Amino acid sequence: MEIKISEVIRQRRRTMDISQETLADHLGVSVQAVSKWETAASYPDITLLPKIAEYLKTDINALFFGTEAEPAVLCELPDDNKLRIVQCIGSKVLSREEYSPNKRIMLELPDNDIGTLNVEIWGSADIDGDISGAVTAGSVINCGNVGGTANAGNTISCGNIAGGVNAGDVVNCGNIAGGVSAGDSINCGNVAGGISAGDSVNCGDVGGNVEAGHDINCGNIEQSAKAENDIHCKKINGDAECGGNIIYEN
Repeated sequence: MEIKISEVIRQRRRTMDISQETLADHLGVSVQAVSKWETAASYPDITLLPKIAEYLKTDINALFFGTEAEPAVLCELPDDNKLRIVQCIGSKVLSREEYSPNKRIMLELPDNDIGTLNVEIWGSADIDGDISGAVTAGSVINCGNVGGTANAGNTISCGNIAGGVNAGDVVNCGNIAGGVSAGDSINCGNVAGGISAGDSVNCGDVGGNVEAGHDINCGNIEQSAKAENDIHCKKINGDAECGGNIIYEN
């Protein structure tokens, strides 16, 4: 295949109405160097190719051969004009799903350790396995343990969470190593930080304040507790305020 780098640089520069001086200044080279590139008297240093391609709004394939790079093709999929969502770790395909507006696509995670993996999904996250990093979803999160924070616009149902939790609706999980905020109820294990819930709180020990729009049912509360209705707990080390009764349990 014929190399067309001199021709492409010249054509792209003229199309974008950029002078040789402007291109040279951007790349940190002399005008004479750019002139030699365009006349094929010499070629750019290989380390400059990504910067040239970016500035001329093209790609390296086009710089060399005058054609834009083709999208990557997974040859094992049929060319049937269907929209598919393909999940990969590197070049390894984990799953393939055809798109349907009424179907949730399960996020597949490999069994082997791939290091910290943060997940962000513009929709619901139904994750078959643990997440080593943080997870964010616009709607629901369903997963195993989470190695970072968890944030969702709707319900969170997970295992243990190593960071803070913020949900627009209900939180159902194991132990939480940070604070928790939910628009509805919170059902969990021990919580290292504070808790704020729009409805009831049902949990183990709490390392911070607890505030609930309905009942509080906890173990030990290290700081204050405030509930619209009853508070059931073992111990409160700070102030307590509620619209019903405070019941201390053994």
